Amino acid sequence: MRASLLVALLPLSLLAACHRTEDTASVAPAATVAAPATVEAAPAATVAAPVGISESAAPGEHTMFDAKAFAGDFADAGTRVNFTADGTYTMTAHAESAKADLATDGTWTLEPDHHHVRLDPNSKAEQDRVYEIVSMDELHADNGQVLRRSGTSAQH
Repeated sequence: MRASLLVALLPLSLLAACHRTEDTASVAPAATVAAPATVEAAPAATVAAPVGISESAAPGEHTMFDAKAFAGDFADAGTRVNFTADGTYTMTAHAESAKADLATDGTWTLEPDHHHVRLDPNSKAEQDRVYEIVSMDELHADNGQVLRRSGTSAQH
């Protein structure tokens, strides 16, 4: 009888095992973590200085250039330039075509190479002029013009 009871209860126990709820079913699946995104740095933008614009310091600013010692009159046969220590200039040039002297004024700056000076006229109809500083007493232009310190120098 015992064996028949076991045989009768076996299908019931198997049926109960099939309907059993597992404790692991209530456990949430493991969260997946995405790898951090990689961000590449954008290349630095390079901005070229516009042609004709000097990015140099004011005369004597952050340089060993002595604007006070440079100030004065420079001239050749037809041109006279007076440089002041505060970074302004006046230029008088004789124009053969007009049979007159033409006067301009503006500011001057030392170029970043510290070997050239740029004259930026106040009149935008005039173009900038650049002179190489050969010495504190002599300037050379690209067109061959040579300006030398004249004996009468203003504002030292």
